[in-house]
Amino acid sequence: MPFYTAQDVARFFLNPLFPAFFIGLVLLLRKQRTRFGLLLLLAYLYGVSIPYTAQIIMARWWVADTVDRQNTYDAAVVLGGMVDYNWYVRHSAENEKEIFRYLSGYQQLGQSSGRILMGVAAVKSGLADTLLLSDVSIKGVNETRILLNFLQQQGIAEHKIAVHGKVRHTLAEAKSVKAYSENNGIRSILLITSANHMRRAAALFRKQGLNPALLSVSRDNTPITWESFVPSGDGLEDTYGMFYEIVGYTAYLIQGKL
Repeated sequence: MPFYTAQDVARFFLNPLFPAFFIGLVLLLRKQRTRFGLLLLLAYLYGVSIPYTAQIIMARWWVADTVDRQNTYDAAVVLGGMVDYNWYVRHSAENEKEIFRYLSGYQQLGQSSGRILMGVAAVKSGLADTLLLSDVSIKGVNETRILLNFLQQQGIAEHKIAVHGKVRHTLAEAKSVKAYSENNGIRSILLITSANHMRRAAALFRKQGLNPALLSVSRDNTPITWESFVPSGDGLEDTYGMFYEIVGYTAYLIQGKL
């Protein structure tokens, strides 16, 4: 039986096509179908399927970087979620022995790979003394083990890498980094994560009493063109990510965790 995380469940219900399905179902069940209802459905579908919607909203959602490139930070904290877990699960199911070969000789990174690449650059350039990773294992896939292999291949010395507590989400990461910093005399932190995720991540870290400098990756600076108004699979995927971040931030805010 497949293992599903809380994030998987959230992503499932935040699919932007769900509201369209329910609106369509209501229209089918109504004895009299109104033009207004059909127009509402079409307008919603158009809005969530064009890239422009996420482009314009997320450009305002991003927060400004505060990194001082003339400074050297004690640690660059790279938030988890950087490997393609589903890829590893699929290959493990196909051939159980193959997964160990991939773990030691090949790293399949996911959409958030820019985080670890920036972390590598921060250490190599002297922007940070240490690269601080969390102990992450999801769906039976040990992300930390994969990343340590990757960092070794990138030429990052072992003494330049540290692993803090075992975590499952960003709030736990913030708490774990707080404890690790206090126990190891880390005073200055550079927080590295995706631009879409930075607003929520920075707020969670500040709630723990940390004041990290911010360095965002994967900013989508694609210019707005006529293609931005054409419905596409990319548009739906962008809207999906937008919903996930905004709803996640709002949920934490309501719970008083931000």
